[in-house]
Amino acid sequence: MAVTYATFLDRFPEFTPHPSGIVNGAIQEASFDASSDVFGEQTDRAVKFLAAHIIAIQLAQMGIQIGATDGKVYGEGLDATQYGQEFKRMTNSLSLSTGLIS
Repeated sequence: MAVTYATFLDRFPEFTPHPSGIVNGAIQEASFDASSDVFGEQTDRAVKFLAAHIIAIQLAQMGIQIGATDGKVYGEGLDATQYGQEFKRMTNSLSLSTGLIS
């Protein structure tokens, strides 16, 4: 069974106030990274947790951008955001596994 907006909110009702587009986008993104080949019967659970993580990161980043937290961004370049840090991690992983990126 695939994760839907409704099944996601059943597990994580704290995300109910967020627009369906944000939740559905996170579910779609998480579905690419949490494959059934890896997670088997736990795939839906993995997708739900990863989607919740993605949304939480987006909300924290938005809070920083609008000054809801201390308003400071730490680090430089890709290290300044969690998005950039993840991109760096993916790039490093690619270079290690393929040797294509140096």
